[in-house]
Amino acid sequence: MLRLVFIPTTFSGCKGINQVMTSPKPQRFWTLTRIGLIGSAILLTAAIASALYHKNEPASTPAALASAVMDAKIDLLDGQSKKLSDYSGKVLVVDLWATWCGPCRQEIPHLVEIARSYKDKGVEVIGLTNEDPMTDVEAVKEFSKAFKINYPVGWATPEVQIGIMRGRNGIPQTLIIGRDGKVVNHFVGFNPLISVPQMKAALDQAIAAS
Repeated sequence: MLRLVFIPTTFSGCKGINQVMTSPKPQRFWTLTRIGLIGSAILLTAAIASALYHKNEPASTPAALASAVMDAKIDLLDGQSKKLSDYSGKVLVVDLWATWCGPCRQEIPHLVEIARSYKDKGVEVIGLTNEDPMTDVEAVKEFSKAFKINYPVGWATPEVQIGIMRGRNGIPQTLIIGRDGKVVNHFVGFNPLISVPQMKAALDQAIAAS
């Protein structure tokens, strides 16, 4: 996440012993430099928001994930197993994430809230970590407990990861899949001010379409 840091253009310092102490001249706050900095910051913020919006906008023709991905066995953290095709007939949120991923940590509390508030509307959430099930079980368990994850968490095999990412790099990646099995929206990355409203809009769209 890009963070804008505004550095003051003036600062106070100690006067030297031999310097003449004079009253400081009043300074105008709205200098051309400050106006330019603020204007540039506003334009940059708008550009970032626009890029995120278009990056996550829905495809003109929704398509289903490959059957090899939908029917792949997913081992869950609780020892059970699932397939994405098991959720056929429901609106499904699939989140590809990892415990070490900062944006994932920001997103997951919102997914917990979505899993709770949308459950009665036929929406299910499943989180698929790309970590190693041979070495990272305890870390994922502790993370799930700390973040109070209320939906199934499983391990994404390399094949499932590739199928979900569909040529897009980075995590988190979150898919909203309609009852017909087609991807309504594919989110890459996370921004709480932009992603959450878009996710809920996509969910409402998928629910209304059923």
